[in-house]
Amino acid sequence: MADEQGRPGPQGPRGRQGEPGRPGPQGHPGKRGPDGARGKPGPQGKPGPAGKAGAQGKPGVPGKPGEAGPRGAAGPQGPAGPQGPVGPQGPRGEAGPPGQLPSIEQVLPWLEQLFDAWDERRRQREQEAAERAALEAAVHEADIASSDEGDESDDGDARKKKKKKKRHGQKN
Repeated sequence: MADEQGRPGPQGPRGRQGEPGRPGPQGHPGKRGPDGARGKPGPQGKPGPAGKAGAQGKPGVPGKPGEAGPRGAAGPQGPAGPQGPVGPQGPRGEAGPPGQLPSIEQVLPWLEQLFDAWDERRRQREQEAAERAALEAAVHEADIASSDEGDESDDGDARKKKKKKKRHGQKN
């Protein structure tokens, strides 16, 4: 029955004190004897009143997720996004069937324009070459005229200073 109620009650009271010892040789009473043996544990006490509830515990580990529900209806189409970068050029396709060549009447006006432009370009280059030759001749004549004037005065050579040679060695 004690096992059903839980832990045992408090320890019992101390036993009674031992008897005084025999008187000593001078007639004085002896000192106190040792205390008696400890008493047996008392009977099991009544259970006390129930205590207050403790603090709320921490929440436990979350459970496994349930099965996914059915998929909802599709929403409205959004606006178009920005244009992406241009991709690499694809492989060249096969050649198509040969086309009809233009007739000579269709080509002649174009050929005439081409030859006229060629003649005009050639005339322009000849004119530029002639202008350059005339300019070179005028510059050459001016050089000859200035060199003739320079021969008459010998003072020009005398006025020039003689340059000193620079030595690139150690000075002694």
